[in-house]
Amino acid sequence: MVDAALRVEYLNRIEAAARCRVPVSTFDKLRHDGLIPEPDARMGKHLLWSADTLDELLARGGTEH
Repeated sequence: MVDAALRVEYLNRIEAAARCRVPVSTFDKLRHDGLIPEPDARMGKHLLWSADTLDELLARGGTEH
C-alpha cells in the first residue's frame, strides 16, 4: 500500500496548461521560451509536471516574473 502523503500528482501538458489557465498553444510557447519549469518526469515521449511544480510557478506570479 502506498502512503497518500508520498504520492505525486503528475500532469501532462494539456492538464498542465489547464492548471495554469492558458491554452495548450500558449503553454507550449511559454515552455519553448523557458518560462515554464522543466518537466519533473517523462513517460515515453510524454512530458509530465508535478502539480506542486506548477502551483509554485503560479504562486510566484506565473510567467510574469
